[in-house]
Amino acid sequence: MLDISHEPDLGYIFFPSELPHYPGHPRLDVILTKVPTERHFDPLKVQFQIVSSPNHVNHLTIHHPWTVGEKYRVAVGRIFIRDRIDKTVEAFSFGGELKIFSEQNRTICALTSPAPIFDLCTAHNLPMWLTAEAEILLAQQRALGLLHHDAEFDTHLSSLDPLLLYASCLQALQERSWPVPDEVYGEGPHFVEAEIKRLQKAGEWPLLVPNLAELL
Repeated sequence: MLDISHEPDLGYIFFPSELPHYPGHPRLDVILTKVPTERHFDPLKVQFQIVSSPNHVNHLTIHHPWTVGEKYRVAVGRIFIRDRIDKTVEAFSFGGELKIFSEQNRTICALTSPAPIFDLCTAHNLPMWLTAEAEILLAQQRALGLLHHDAEFDTHLSSLDPLLLYASCLQALQERSWPVPDEVYGEGPHFVEAEIKRLQKAGEWPLLVPNLAELL
């Protein structure tokens, strides 16, 4: 069971990576309260793409109080956290496990993943770049028509391990020929090279990483 005893009085929190200056996060918690504190961003609801049986992808909007379910599998895609004036915080995940803890005054949505979760409202450009490139790669595979229907594509995509999907996207980006000058792409291509080497050195790189066409 996830530890939520340390939850701060905040609307959401991206848990920091153990790696310094790393653009991704291992966990995202969203705290939905009965009464807004008006001291920070106060989420009213949060939307995930979740995998329902048998491997169908649906939008799930969570609010407080929550009594529908306590555990879900999250699919790759964007996460939308909205407050009472419709201000939105966005995140991106390659998939993961969502656990929901609902109490009298608050509901906590805790998403964990073996692949990084990106905060898309940060001032840092790298998470935005990585998200955009991953979305482009997946959209290209969808457009190629490797599977006959969008539903089949989503079903297969939702069955993949998040870390394997992340690794396959990194591999596709590594194989791309990046025109000069480098400053057009910022630190993105350099991060891709370093991230693959880091995962390999740490023994976290999957033993077999198919290219996206084979994977999807």
